Amino acid sequence: MTTEPNWVDLDGVVNMRDLGGRTTVDGRTVRSRVVLRSDNLADLTPTSAAYLLNHYRLSDVVDLRTNGEHARDGVWPFNGEVRLHKMSLYLDDDPEAALPPWFGQLVDGLPDGRRDHAAMTANHYLGYFVDRPDSLIGALRTIAGAPGAAIINCAAGKDRTGTTSALLLSAVGVPADQVIADYAASNQRVPAILQRLGEAATIGSPEHAELVAAQSTPPEIMEILLDRVDQELGGVESWLDRNGWDADDQSALESRLLERA
Repeated sequence: MTTEPNWVDLDGVVNMRDLGGRTTVDGRTVRSRVVLRSDNLADLTPTSAAYLLNHYRLSDVVDLRTNGEHARDGVWPFNGEVRLHKMSLYLDDDPEAALPPWFGQLVDGLPDGRRDHAAMTANHYLGYFVDRPDSLIGALRTIAGAPGAAIINCAAGKDRTGTTSALLLSAVGVPADQVIADYAASNQRVPAILQRLGEAATIGSPEHAELVAAQSTPPEIMEILLDRVDQELGGVESWLDRNGWDADDQSALESRLLERA
């Protein structure tokens, strides 16, 4: 069993890792070089892109970014060699809109009047399950059917990607402590993520500390999300079933991801 992040350090990304090495409750292991999770791939250098194609046999990218994000950054580093699957976790947005589709959503449906960072962020993630089950299910089916490795990515590789990765790992039986550890690992890369997104204030300044805190991924966020999925959505297995996931889907996903330890 491993709870350590399997970082893939390539020029052009700052938050990429391999989900391989996680173990399931029945003793199987998530294969390495099958699913990666990452921040935006647009800045990958030709050398980095070639490494993913050759070392991982990359065939598919599940891109969770919005229409607006795609419109602002149309770069695609793989030409026609990799299939791009656009699967936003927000309701379809106008690419010309001034405000992102998540603006003002952090407190929608927030229970118990809580306004702390962990509760608000987990509440926001729960909205992905409610608003875009089609994209989450589509992401899992894409990974199950990919002939080579697949990458799950968004802008920072921590929120949308973190939630989708948590669903994926949970769906194949990886226990909560490992799911939470994978999510929380992005905290190590938050300063680099902010710098890449052009949001970093002077390092060491109060403004920088506030930005890092606001974008942090402490384990409490995923703990709250998993608990709310259990309590409000009936758990991952029930949610998948209600949204069209069937025995063939499950078999394909397990066959693709898992091997005996």
